[in-house]
Amino acid sequence: MKKKIECIFFDLDGTLIESGPDLLDSLNYVLIKNKMPEIPKGIIGNLVGGGAANMLKKAYKHFNKEINKNEMDLLVSQFLDFYSINCSKKTTLYEAVGSTLEKLKLKGIEMCICTNKKQYLAEKIILDLGVNNFFSLILGSTHEMELKPNSAMLRFLINKLNLNVENIMMVGDSDNDIIPSNELGITSVFVEYGYGDFFNSKPTHKIKNFKQLLDFF
Repeated sequence: MKKKIECIFFDLDGTLIESGPDLLDSLNYVLIKNKMPEIPKGIIGNLVGGGAANMLKKAYKHFNKEINKNEMDLLVSQFLDFYSINCSKKTTLYEAVGSTLEKLKLKGIEMCICTNKKQYLAEKIILDLGVNNFFSLILGSTHEMELKPNSAMLRFLINKLNLNVENIMMVGDSDNDIIPSNELGITSVFVEYGYGDFFNSKPTHKIKNFKQLLDFF
């Protein structure tokens, strides 16, 4: 690779962590509470990404239903209340994530997390999984910033850390990560083992296993 990568932005769900089981439990908690059927295990990958509200919309759409605008805030609150307590009960790091992050840090690569998950949840999960020390900054969703695939979160990190786009790599599992990377001229890496896919974008690179990231350095 011709570009010298000095910093990596990582997506979280479907990239660093296999969070599907806890997300599914939380989603089904809300659905059952509101007299809806449960979502089957195999479908969770199609629902992850875009935050809690987007996940709930997709779940209701799966059953050919729409959420009343007046109900959304309550449903999101129910989801987050349950998930905040249970967000790291079944969630694990993907294979080779811990060892690869350690090797990247030894190589002097700066690393950040850029996720549509709520800020406090991202921080809690990373701490609970014992990998918080690898990251110089964790950026999750807040009320002040538009979520990926909008490029606002990536631009915030670039400005905050005073980075040049040619020295950055974005690693993720969906269009949410690839689209803003391409927009800003950032090298993008799509992980094929995650929850998402790319339909409206083209990543710079694709990898089947997280440890393949080391091949770029």
